[in-house]
Amino acid sequence: MAHSKRLISALVTGLVTTAALLVPVSPAAAHTSYVVQAGDTLSGIAQRHGISTADLAAENGITNLNLIRIGQTLSVPTPEPTYYTVQAGDSLSQIAAANGVPTADLAALNGIGDPNHIRVGQQLQLPAETVAAPTSSIDAVAARYSSLPESITANPDRLALIPSFERWAAHYGVPADLVMAVAYQESGWQASVVSSAGAIGVGQLLPTTADWVAADLIGVADLDPYNTDDNIRMSTRFLLWLIGYLGSESEAIAGYYQGPTSLTIKGLYDETQAYVANVEGIRWRFQQG
Repeated sequence: MAHSKRLISALVTGLVTTAALLVPVSPAAAHTSYVVQAGDTLSGIAQRHGISTADLAAENGITNLNLIRIGQTLSVPTPEPTYYTVQAGDSLSQIAAANGVPTADLAALNGIGDPNHIRVGQQLQLPAETVAAPTSSIDAVAARYSSLPESITANPDRLALIPSFERWAAHYGVPADLVMAVAYQESGWQASVVSSAGAIGVGQLLPTTADWVAADLIGVADLDPYNTDDNIRMSTRFLLWLIGYLGSESEAIAGYYQGPTSLTIKGLYDETQAYVANVEGIRWRFQQG
C-alpha cells in the first residue's frame, strides 16, 4: 500500500505539473474516405485517424465492430483542430507528455524551431489523434488492450476505468502500463476496496498519503480518494513523485509499497522485492496491442 509523510513535502520543490487546458473541440465538419486493407481493424483505423471507434462505426452504420471487409470504403470524420494555451511555467516537453505525443511531433506541427522557446499565451495545435472523443463502447476500449487479465475484461466497471488511467498517465507523463499494473497489484482495480490499515480504493492510498498528494503535489486539497477518478489521479501523481525522488521506476514501485522513507533508511524488504517483481511481471498485460 502507498505510504508518505508530510515532512517529505519539502523535497518536491521544482516539480511542475501541466494542466492541459484544451479548447473545446467543435463537431467534425469534414470527411475523408478510407479503403479497408488486409489486416485492418475498425479500432485501428479509428486510432490512425484520431477519432473514436464508436464514431467511425456510427458514421458508417456499422453495428458489429469486429466485422469489416477488405475493399470496403469507409467515410471518416475529420476532427477540427484542438489547441492548448501555454501557461506560466509550461515547457514544450511537459505539454507533449501531458497530451501523449512526442515533443518533436508537437514542435513540428507548430513550426517551432527551438523546443526550449515557447511563450505564455501561445496557442499550440495538438495532433488530432491525441484529442479523439472518448470511446462510448467498453468493447472498443478493451480491444486496444488484447492481454488484459480476465478479472478486468469480465467486469465492465473495471474496464471503464481505462480512460481515467490513460488520462492521468498522459497528464503527468507517467507510463500508463506502470500506473495500471501498480493499481492492479494493489486492488485488482476494485474501487470499493478498503484495507484493514485504511488504504482506499483502486490505488490503495492511505488517507494521510492522499491528503499530502492532493494538497502538496497537486494543489487541489479537496480531492477525494473515495472518488475513483481522483484516486487514480493521486496514485499517478504519487508515482511521478516517487520516480523523481527515488530515481527509477522499479524503485518507485518499491516506494509505493514500502514507503519512500522506510525504503531509504532500511532498504528493500523481501516482501517489497516480491511486490516489485509482481508489478514488473504484469506490466505487459496493460500495454496496447
